[in-house]
Amino acid sequence: MILLIIMISITFIYYLIQRDRIIRSEKREILKSKQEEKLAELLRKAKKKEE
Repeated sequence: MILLIIMISITFIYYLIQRDRIIRSEKREILKSKQEEKLAELLRKAKKKEE
């Protein structure tokens, strides 16, 4: 019985760790895409000023 509780606990902790990693990577991707959009906008503005 104790072994079953330990196995379930380990599985649950592993799940939480993996979920946290996925959430962090998704946040990183969102920030990266926002930075790319800002950079593209700055480049467009710079091109307009040159003209």
